[in-house]
Amino acid sequence: MNLGKAPGIVVALDLSLAEAGALVQKLKPAEDKIAGYKVSSLNAIEHGLKATVAELRQFTEKPIIYDHQKGCTDIPNIVEKQVKLAGECGVNSFIAVPLGAGGETLTAFVNACKEMRILPIVLLEMTHEGATSYLKPQTPNLVFEKAKELGVKYFVAPGNKPQKILELKAKMDEDMFITSPGVGAQGGKCERCVEAGTDYPIVGRGVYEAEDPVKAVEELYEQAKNGYSKR
Repeated sequence: MNLGKAPGIVVALDLSLAEAGALVQKLKPAEDKIAGYKVSSLNAIEHGLKATVAELRQFTEKPIIYDHQKGCTDIPNIVEKQVKLAGECGVNSFIAVPLGAGGETLTAFVNACKEMRILPIVLLEMTHEGATSYLKPQTPNLVFEKAKELGVKYFVAPGNKPQKILELKAKMDEDMFITSPGVGAQGGKCERCVEAGTDYPIVGRGVYEAEDPVKAVEELYEQAKNGYSKR
């Protein structure tokens, strides 16, 4: 399982379930530009992950990426259970944030994803100021190297920090990919982050708060294509 040909837009559905379903229906004309839909812990807590996936599956066959915010920072046994439950709910991919849990937890996450046939995505740094205040400078690189050793191909890097994307892309193999939140409302520019190395910008408010969400996706995709052509 993968996110399809890059570049592509991942739409973050940080909405009520009814609003998320309505948005996915509305975006049908732009689905060829959409790599997947990201659902969050907010959806899971309010409606249940299984109900969320079932609702969205009525309107799209695109990959559904689960972002537990910030999941998989726990003991290996719990992380394995988190992944298996998410897989049973029907998600196609799971974003892990193992920055505070170590290599054994990361290994358990990746192995559980493989067992459940879902795509593991590993976050290396968040978008907001102070995100790395409690981390050692080498932590993101240590996580990257361990994830690479485990066969992870997809990573999350902040779209509003293009220098970090450039540094990450320089270390990646050709069959590895970057997804990036922080585009739009958090200051990141779609074209700039894709030029730096992002393959799949993740955009929420820039789409669902737009007067015309379809047009917003189409414009973001064109910006992404322009950035991709400049690499």
